[in-house]
Amino acid sequence: MRALLKNAPRLDEPIGPESLPLFADHIRRGCKPRDAWAVAPEIELFGYERESLERIGPATVEAVLAAFAHVGADPVFEDGHQIEARTEWGWLTIEPGGQIEFSGARRERIDETERDVARFLTRLGEAAEELGLVFLATGFDPLRGSDEQRWFPKRRYAVMRPYFAVDGRRGWDMMCRTASIQVNFDYGSFEDLRRKFLVGNRLGPVVAAMFANSPFEAGALSGYRSRRVAAWLETDRDRTGVSPVSLDDEFTVERFVEYAVEVPMLFVRRDGRYIDLAGESFTRFLEHGAGGAHPRFGDFVDHLTTIFTEVRLKQYVELRSADAGGLAEILALQTFWKGLFHDDAALEAAYALAPRLDRAGFSRLLTAVARDGLKTKAEGVDVLALAREAVTLAVEGIGRVAPEEARYLEPLAARVAEGICPADLLIRDFERTGSIRRAVESLRVA
Repeated sequence: MRALLKNAPRLDEPIGPESLPLFADHIRRGCKPRDAWAVAPEIELFGYERESLERIGPATVEAVLAAFAHVGADPVFEDGHQIEARTEWGWLTIEPGGQIEFSGARRERIDETERDVARFLTRLGEAAEELGLVFLATGFDPLRGSDEQRWFPKRRYAVMRPYFAVDGRRGWDMMCRTASIQVNFDYGSFEDLRRKFLVGNRLGPVVAAMFANSPFEAGALSGYRSRRVAAWLETDRDRTGVSPVSLDDEFTVERFVEYAVEVPMLFVRRDGRYIDLAGESFTRFLEHGAGGAHPRFGDFVDHLTTIFTEVRLKQYVELRSADAGGLAEILALQTFWKGLFHDDAALEAAYALAPRLDRAGFSRLLTAVARDGLKTKAEGVDVLALAREAVTLAVEGIGRVAPEEARYLEPLAARVAEGICPADLLIRDFERTGSIRRAVESLRVA
């Protein structure tokens, strides 16, 4: 399939309404032979001042990034603010509320990811000790309300902030008060891509239940297992939830592109500037341009980064359903999906296992999962039973493709066998002690 593709267009190449085949080819170009497959994690964490437990502000966030210079990180600046720190084993970026995000390097083996993430957490812990901070791994800010958030000055977020204030009831919560683990996987063919995209989306609610880890809001129990999932569901129907393209078994790359260009735009970039096109139709933009900008191929590549469905498709498959968690959770999530995605028999069985609902049905299922976690029974789906079957498939799959990595699934398998998610343990302990400080210590990773 790759041999049939034309040379990749330049990012600054002009495009128009006739360019949809170029967009489909861009995604197909992501196909890789199996021996080149790798996996990459992304982890988001909340930082707080150790004594006051106030969210850290922009200056402190930059001090954390600067601290990684001690391990050879190269800084990236925007308008005089450090916004990234890049190393050979991963790079740090900043989410809108100052959440620290670590994107690990692509690795073939899970133990390599374990080394990279442990190295990141070790240096983060050293920086936290030096600066008087703590970092928590949880899906939703357990301590501070919307009015207490400290926005990080980044050009991209200057466009997103007003748009999500209008278009979503919890848009600012999504930007500042949520954190997740994401895992990126390669695909080897169109059929492999189709199966992975459909399975990832359809099992997304089950994964959200297994990794639910955000039961707190404003220092108290919120009534949810995953406050993060609940916030995302109230953000922006156009670009969140289970991808509408995954509802039909007849998925094609062309149908995905047709969906993507109908998702309202947020911005385009020109000479380092972000031009606010929030709400503009990408289809109309292709026809006429907007904001003084004429469409370029790179605008579509950027546009894909503004779609926040349970699975995001670029030149890889990005799985986004899990609340943030510590090292064991990161490795378990990565191994769970690897067991399903790197073994053909497991992927085929997961495809048969995954729920088949319409968009409204998946939305109701996610709403129930946000509240009840693994105890969810909704839309004809027994989430715990499905989770146990999915974990069994993942264990079998990883046993065939990388048996030495099966140990990373053991904590998840034991927890699912017991029928509990991380939030259940936090809720149980809080109901016994009433101590949010104790919860903070349980969630602390640095």
